[in-house]
Amino acid sequence: MKHGGLTDGAGQLKMAADKLNEAWEAARVDWNDVVSRSLEEEQLLPLLDQLRATLDAISRTSQLLTTACRECDDERAG
Repeated sequence: MKHGGLTDGAGQLKMAADKLNEAWEAARVDWNDVVSRSLEEEQLLPLLDQLRATLDAISRTSQLLTTACRECDDERAG
């Protein structure tokens, strides 16, 4: 059993988060006022924190699935 969909999706999510972060850093060069700081604090930083937590959970789940599949294969072979 393959669970590449998890890691493929996680890779896409990571790339999107990186692009968002890069775009924000570029925008901050010219946009630094109360509204930009509010957007960063209330929207962007919580979103990036959630994305990091999600990617971490996907990684742990993928590791668990790999272990479970290996153990099932071992039981079938033994």
